[in-house]
Amino acid sequence: MSHSRKGQFFILSAVAIITILYFVSRWLEPSTVIDTSYIVLLEEPFTLDNIFEKTVNVVTAADDCTNLDYNLLEYKDFIEDFALDKNYRIYFDYAISECSTSATVNVNISVLSDKVKAQKSFVISWPNGEII
Repeated sequence: MSHSRKGQFFILSAVAIITILYFVSRWLEPSTVIDTSYIVLLEEPFTLDNIFEKTVNVVTAADDCTNLDYNLLEYKDFIEDFALDKNYRIYFDYAISECSTSATVNVNISVLSDKVKAQKSFVISWPNGEII
């Protein structure tokens, strides 16, 4: 009879130890896992990419040099208003080179928030919209 009690005690002890180790590991787990999901939730990098794409569209949609400058100025006003709604600061600076039948547009974009600073600089040729 004492052998069966030793076996029962061994099995009960093993179950108790495994249960304790499981709960201790569950209790310690949150401190060991690094949460990187906040990076995916940031909108600023996506906003910067969207501004870049739409800037290329604005440049290629222009019919002439006057229209090109006017469209870029209107787009700049639009994104600055958008930034106010999102609590961002967007700096959108552009310079149009000598413009006759073709031109290049130098663009510098910065999206600033409390969490992120994202920047992009690029040159677009007009009228074909090619990134140089």
